[in-house]
Amino acid sequence: MKTAVLLTAFNGSVHLPGLLESLRTQSDPDFVVIMQDDGSTDDTPAILKDIAAQDNRFVFGSEQGKHLGAAGNFLSLVRQADADCCLLCDQDDIWETEKIAVLKQALQDLEKEYGSSTPLLVHSDCSLIDEAGEKIGDSFFHHQGWDPGAVTLSRLLVQNNVTGCTLIMNRPLRDLIAAHAVAKDLFMHDWFIALTAASFGRIAFVDQPLTRYRQHEGNVIGASSQSLVARGLAALRNREDAKRRILLTYTHTKVFRKIYGKELPADALNTVEAYLSTQRMRKLPRVLAVRRMGCVMQSPVTRLGQILFG
Repeated sequence: MKTAVLLTAFNGSVHLPGLLESLRTQSDPDFVVIMQDDGSTDDTPAILKDIAAQDNRFVFGSEQGKHLGAAGNFLSLVRQADADCCLLCDQDDIWETEKIAVLKQALQDLEKEYGSSTPLLVHSDCSLIDEAGEKIGDSFFHHQGWDPGAVTLSRLLVQNNVTGCTLIMNRPLRDLIAAHAVAKDLFMHDWFIALTAASFGRIAFVDQPLTRYRQHEGNVIGASSQSLVARGLAALRNREDAKRRILLTYTHTKVFRKIYGKELPADALNTVEAYLSTQRMRKLPRVLAVRRMGCVMQSPVTRLGQILFG
């Protein structure tokens, strides 16, 4: 499979060398890394230039150095990638040596089952490391209380469990994202990709931590330092914040419907419309309708919050 790793970078000179080394030493060497800096003011451009000079698998995107913003830079690379499969790459993580090999094999297995013309996504678990690279958690899924079996549209509309730096997508899924995603509308690009895959194709999960997901102050979205129970108790105390999180699921679903419209497969469009219709219901009918549809969150804590504040 022609494989592209899409690396967006911005002022990442502190952790970038470690990531690049973990890419260079992958057990499956058959890939290209398309790198694109977003207008950094530190040594990031020089680090990327050095790796490109050392290893011809590392190349620059056509908009290198332009300030496109995080989502814009990501979408630029997605549209440039001419590959059978694409992996997304954050500048500050560490990839386990077998990551590309394992994800490619899982994607090939999925294509054998559903066909290579079906939009497909595979994602995995990841471990957690601190600023210095020391492990602080064995499983992001366990830390978040996520359900690996939540791979359907109804489950993902209300809570995403696909982390961008853990996924691989095939060409048909890449084509959908490239043709439809709008940077200014993307709240979280990985959530949008997950909904697209669940609507038009299939999602599979690899229960293996293939990425060391670095947690630091610069994370836009990452793992909370609190335990799941502590986060749950805090959420129950903060009614307005919990209500905003649930409101976000409706807002994000509306954006998703706007982007794809009637291009959505009939069953996916029906699910989207049915979920959005529950927002206009009174409390008890809404809670019951959401549960009947299977639009339930993934941990006991978030499901309780969904009942109390949804």
